[in-house]
Amino acid sequence: MKNILTVFLLVFSIHCFSQDTITTLKVRDYMDKEVCVIGKVASFKIASEGKNTNYINIDKPYPENIFTVVISNNHLEKLNIKIEDLKNKNILIKGKITTYKNDPKQIPQIYNPVSIAVKKE
Repeated sequence: MKNILTVFLLVFSIHCFSQDTITTLKVRDYMDKEVCVIGKVASFKIASEGKNTNYINIDKPYPENIFTVVISNNHLEKLNIKIEDLKNKNILIKGKITTYKNDPKQIPQIYNPVSIAVKKE
């Protein structure tokens, strides 16, 4: 199982680096484009009972967040990821950069990313 995970992370990393891999400081330049964002998990909020939306803030914690991964419970299960295990880790997130229309701060985000992987140090 460990070998399968290693192969997946290697393939994912190569795929990310073969396209645009950016830091959170550049996400606004890539609005509505699919990219790989690299950054450190600064904080997160797990959906409470009866709720469906989870938030992972990259590089800066809420409320100073500059980039957020928004992910539904169902999508989180599909990716087989436990958000708690990502705290303080550098991760690669692949998905389309957008903003939530009702967010007055218009924080860039990726909603239900294609993939999330911990970056090997």
